[in-house]
Amino acid sequence: MKMRLIKPIIRSCGCITIILMTACSSHIPPEIKQSLEGSPSVAQVHQSADGYLSKKVRWGGVILSIENKPDTSRITILASPLNDLGKPQNSDKSHGRFIAIVDQFLEPLLYSKDRKITIIGNILRTETVNIGEFPYEHPVVQVKQLYLWPVDPAVSDFDRHPYLWHDPWYDPWYYPYYPWHSPYYPRHYYP
Repeated sequence: MKMRLIKPIIRSCGCITIILMTACSSHIPPEIKQSLEGSPSVAQVHQSADGYLSKKVRWGGVILSIENKPDTSRITILASPLNDLGKPQNSDKSHGRFIAIVDQFLEPLLYSKDRKITIIGNILRTETVNIGEFPYEHPVVQVKQLYLWPVDPAVSDFDRHPYLWHDPWYDPWYYPYYPWHSPYYPRHYYP
């Protein structure tokens, strides 16, 4: 009798888990998630742009600036590699810059500096723009679809230094050497 009741509960929990897992990533457009076969990287286009004109690309990165024109918006983006969902990853290496042209007004407060964005579009041309006094060649992409990633939650002081709040005897210099601390007490060292 009990097994008859447990089996449907287990099945429904499994279904609910699957629904919740797919619901978390369902707001990302499927085109953004799918990688493009034969799509060149920003670095490849920097080396020889003429061979990649009108090629479809899926690129992403961090917004450096946005400029609204009467009929378009120009976003300058610092490129970074994309993960499996198409989200730009944090990277210390520069993969180059590119300009995304969107045929609509984009709110500068939403599309602000340091926000992550992924675009799909076709390479139009290259433009030389000065960064300081250095002339830098930017690939220009006509955007067909874009996705502005949600802002990552900020890390609080409690997350970075958890021991400062609940252990009055915490001392970062002598902590590992005190014999009376429990061996099961987590030892995390944060910068």
